[in-house]
Amino acid sequence: MRFSDVRHQDRALSILRRALTSGRTPHAYLFEGPEGVGKELAARTLASRLLCDDETLAPDADACGRCGACRLVASDNHPDLHVIHRGLRKLHPDPAVRARKGLFLSVDLVRHFVIEPAGMKPTQGRRRVFLIREAERMNEEAQNALLKTLEEPPGAACLILVTASAGRLLPTIRSRCQSVPFGLLPPTFVAQELRSRAGVSAADAAALAGLSGGRLGVALQWQRLDVLAAVDAVGESLDALPAGDVEAFGKRLVELATELAKRARPGTGAQDEQPDTDEDEEERPAKGAGRAVPTDELRDALKLALALLAALYREALLVKVGASAICHLPQQQCRAEALAGGASLDRLDASLRAVSDAERMLDANVSPQLACERLAVGLLGELPV
Repeated sequence: MRFSDVRHQDRALSILRRALTSGRTPHAYLFEGPEGVGKELAARTLASRLLCDDETLAPDADACGRCGACRLVASDNHPDLHVIHRGLRKLHPDPAVRARKGLFLSVDLVRHFVIEPAGMKPTQGRRRVFLIREAERMNEEAQNALLKTLEEPPGAACLILVTASAGRLLPTIRSRCQSVPFGLLPPTFVAQELRSRAGVSAADAAALAGLSGGRLGVALQWQRLDVLAAVDAVGESLDALPAGDVEAFGKRLVELATELAKRARPGTGAQDEQPDTDEDEEERPAKGAGRAVPTDELRDALKLALALLAALYREALLVKVGASAICHLPQQQCRAEALAGGASLDRLDASLRAVSDAERMLDANVSPQLACERLAVGLLGELPV
């Protein structure tokens, strides 16, 4: 793993290289920035360098890539590199924790997989590195429990918190970490990578690059999920909404999200977790949605469907103000024109806010079907603007 593999993040790499050169690597980092712009790649590259056994390297050099430690990191088998994610609840010794839904990184997970091992000596090297994915998913109790480790860190531990929503972390957490900011990638670079890595056509690459907003990891995942086809499915649901059947609209969105969640499993981060087998009410699929998927996966997929819905309204807004030239989805031009022609700017803005409200409802653990039905009411203009 090389720092040069992290593209267009010069500021972040400069911070990391200066720390390595000084020989005073902070005990805790906060890698913050949009999803899919290279934060985890940079975190793994830093972890590889901290764990590398080659003592002849220059302080700010890449890991050697040849020693036993580097090979173990590359194969995800290094005993001193701990990748923390919500799916670890399935490996917790407490059956009650294993049975929970994976909506949050709970205090039980943080204590067992971070705080306790952070106080132990490294298994084979000089350091223990903890890479915490989606750090914003730590609930308040978990964040408070982690504070002591951040305030009085064991000498051998380095914590790297990776987040796309740093504002959801407690100020006390953020103040105890070295911030490493990551920015969006140039759309032209994202489109080029889509074409070279996935063989995407120029038109689809440009659409995905624009739709993902400069987030390469997101664009690659969306290409695998055939998101451009999913935009059509979302649009068809929207076309049928004027009939006023909010339940049917909600059902169609949940069905689409269920299908997206199933597609996401092979070869993506979703496979870090095994499917839940709980039979409680919330783990069952929404009516008519097909075979069940874990609730957390369904919510994530539904957020993607909502993002696509918001993209359609964004296209309509651009058409409304005469800025069609910068639309990301030219294939949705007719639908965007229809939306723009039938609504005022205020109404289009209110529809986008209704989508945001639905996302917040999902974060608050509201039933996906209920969140979608309330969204439908908002899109129909039956909620206050």
